[in-house]
Amino acid sequence: MSGETKTSAESTALALLAEVLYVEVSKIDVTAGFTELGLDSILAVEYVAMIKSELGVAETVEALYEHGTPEAFIKHVAANA
Repeated sequence: MSGETKTSAESTALALLAEVLYVEVSKIDVTAGFTELGLDSILAVEYVAMIKSELGVAETVEALYEHGTPEAFIKHVAANA
């Protein structure tokens, strides 16, 4: 995502994260950890549900935290979209 063209799925996943965190997309450091960004377990559940609803990708909160950063998780989601 850094410096490369984002796919539609990546853009959507990033926009959904911004929505959950109540920030602008440009304010998200995609290399920071989710907890560092303020994503707690309740928001993580909401975010994963939004991913499923918008992109049709059934992910888990565990997968989100296993990937550690928005950059890694969003690439994972886009690969499965």
